[in-house]
Parts: sequence; C-alpha cells; structure tokens
Amino acid sequence: MATGVWDGLDKDRVAKAMVTAFLSDEYLEALAAVNNAENPAELAAARTQIKDLMVLWREEAPEYAFVIDALYIFSEKIQLQLTGEAG
Repeated sequence: MATGVWDGLDKDRVAKAMVTAFLSDEYLEALAAVNNAENPAELAAARTQIKDLMVLWREEAPEYAFVIDALYIFSEKIQLQLTGEAG
C-alpha cells in the first residue's frame, strides 16, 4: 500500500498549528501580502514580514513555527513566478 501524505505526521500538532496561524492577524496579513504582491519589491517586503514572524513564532510558539516556514517556502514559489528566480 502506498504511503499517504499524512502518514507519520502528528495530525493534531499540524491541525493546532494551522488553526493558530489562521487565527493570527499577522500570519493572515503576511499571506495576503505574498498573494497580492505584483512585483519583486512588494514580494521582498512580504518576505521580510515573514522572516520577522519566523523569529516571533520560534520564541512564542516553537512547536508551531513550521507553519511560518511553510509560508516562506510558498513565498519562494511566488518569487519564481514573478522573477523566474528563487532567493
């Protein structure tokens, strides 16, 4: 049988992290900034916002900080779409 996406993950931890993120104004603002970026400068500002959140979440909620890391990875994919390069 094939391994599923959720196999081996702590589903409760992931669920709590996602709820925490989606109830966080700062997370939602950073997500919106990435989604609404129309040029590299706007995306760079959004990525700086995400980096600031990474620091905060590592201090305040380290068990859920991976959600911010995932948002940063998402921003890298958006950067590829905008510029054709990661960074």
